[in-house]
Amino acid sequence: MGAVGIGLGIFVFLLVSAFTSEYITKPDNTAGCLPGLIAAIWVAWPCFHHAGVSRYNFLHPVPREFKMPIKQAFAKIRDIISDVSYNFGDKWSVSTADVNKRYIKASLRFSDEETHIEGTSLQNIHTRTERKQRLLEMEVQFKDNGNDTTTIQFDFQPRVEGAQFYACDHIISGLMNRVETALGPGADRGQAADTKLSAPPWWLIGLGALGVLNLGSSIMTAVFK
Repeated sequence: MGAVGIGLGIFVFLLVSAFTSEYITKPDNTAGCLPGLIAAIWVAWPCFHHAGVSRYNFLHPVPREFKMPIKQAFAKIRDIISDVSYNFGDKWSVSTADVNKRYIKASLRFSDEETHIEGTSLQNIHTRTERKQRLLEMEVQFKDNGNDTTTIQFDFQPRVEGAQFYACDHIISGLMNRVETALGPGADRGQAADTKLSAPPWWLIGLGALGVLNLGSSIMTAVFK
């Protein structure tokens, strides 16, 4: 969704800046740049808002209730974290696993290859592959609901080198699938953050007002010049 926002923003910037410079503020060919930029931000903001909320929901999924006593659920999650490995040997490092506090904290460090394009000219463009470090931190909290049911809350915090911001996503998805398989189907106990578009923030409204004032000033300059 973020990529869609960037694409729409670039298109709107080029369209608005060209139209403004050609038909509104001519002969000032640069006056349309700021209105074009502000229009691009307005168009891209809904896409980035949706992408940000979706990202939050992925890293902080809704707590789920499982039909299993808390000690058994804790042991199964602990076993999954201990047994799973990645990249032929990268494993979770558990810093806290306290059944009395109903809390597990673990981290996973690994590296993988990332390819990017570089070069000083069209004739010198080439690809370069480097190894980048990844760190994924995880917290798991358990709540005993009685009647042999347990609510489990996962929270993830990835940190990555380079430009592949989603490099840890496959690990998160795989781990959640393992949990669902081991504990059985669960039921959501809460609501995910709403991706519905909210009112524009004040900074965006202020930016729009600045664009209108700037455009008005450019028009007055073009008229009385």
